[in-house]
Order: sequence, then C-alpha cells, then structure tokens
Amino acid sequence: MHTDVASLFRDLLLSQSDVSRLSAVRRSTLFTQGEKALALYFVEEGLIKLTRTNAAGGRLILSLYGPNDLLGEESILAGNGEYYAEAESLTPSVVFKIPWSAISRTITSNPELGEAFLRYMLDSKLSFARKVELLCLQDVEARILYYLEELAKLVKPSEEDFGHPLPITQLELADLVGATRETISTTLNHLERRGFVKLSRRLLTIFPQQAAAMAAGGQLG
Repeated sequence: MHTDVASLFRDLLLSQSDVSRLSAVRRSTLFTQGEKALALYFVEEGLIKLTRTNAAGGRLILSLYGPNDLLGEESILAGNGEYYAEAESLTPSVVFKIPWSAISRTITSNPELGEAFLRYMLDSKLSFARKVELLCLQDVEARILYYLEELAKLVKPSEEDFGHPLPITQLELADLVGATRETISTTLNHLERRGFVKLSRRLLTIFPQQAAAMAAGGQLG
C-alpha cells in the first residue's frame, strides 16, 4: 500500500470504536472463502496469505500481504458479497478489522480517504495483472525468485548469515507459483547450489542480494 494511504487509514479509521484490533497466532484464519464479507482488514504486523480453492479441490495462493496492506475488498458491497478466498496468517500477526460502515462514514467527511482507497484498488489490480503475466510468460525458476524476493522484503534478515528466513512451506510455494511440489523441490535444490537460497528441514532462506547481483550480470537461466 502507498504510505499515504496507510497513514490515512491509521489517522482516520483505526481508532474508531467499531474497528477491532485482532491478534492472530500463526496459522489463524481471518475469514473463509464464501463467508459473508462484512469487513476490510488492515495488516499492522505479520504476513497473511490469501488462498482460493475450486470445486475440484485445486488450490492457488492468490497473494501475500504484509504490514500496511489491505484485504477483504469484497466488503465494499456492504454485506451483499462473499469473500472470494480464505485469509490465513503465516506468522503471528496484528490486524485491524474495519466494518465497511466505518469506511463509508469516514469517506463522507474525508474525501481524500476515498481517493486514496481508489489508488490502492488500482495498484492492486495492476499487481494482479503483473502476477498473471508472470504466471503465463515466465518459467518456474523466475516465478519462484520473484515471489521469494517479494517475501524477503517483508521479513527481517537473519543476524547469522544475512539471509531472509521465509515462513512458507514448499507446498505453499507451489500453490503460489502454480507448479507441482516436485518441481518446486527440484528448482529450489538447483537454486541452493547456485547460492540463491538455503534449505533446511523446516525453513527456507533466500539471499536476495545474491539473486539480484546474478540477475544483473545475466547469470540467471
């Protein structure tokens, strides 16, 4: 989210009496797919994934959200819509639950909030368009590196090796990039040999500086 949009939400909305501050432990569900959409969610701390499951049981992670991001835009329909996907915390998180009535009421007296929200919605649309382009036009390795580097921006580097430990499983990464678990495993092993990532039993660490340097030098396959 643009900094100005986040600032407006903080200044105008988060302290209102009908806005709830939620503390979510790791793997907590904020809302489920098909649930009536009654509120927008503002992420204060932590990481949230948005997952869509189709009728056949196929699953895709649509997006990952970090501090200052919004999710649950279906609530714009003022309770007449449903959440398109499920939102689950990947890490311990702090999230504000904002009923659409509070947003609508605030926009009436503060039109700059409405303008900022429209900018955010446009940015979200462009972000999804870039991800569709990535999914359709890039190979699995490029898609993995893109999402891992995006995740690395949202987590603090380790003091030991300056890598960024990521709270995501290989199965979740497969759901995120649109590949099989086996393909993800093979590609990550290849990236580890080239120094982009480090694999351990329950942790995936990326070294974004190394990946960026090799990409700039034309060494990415």
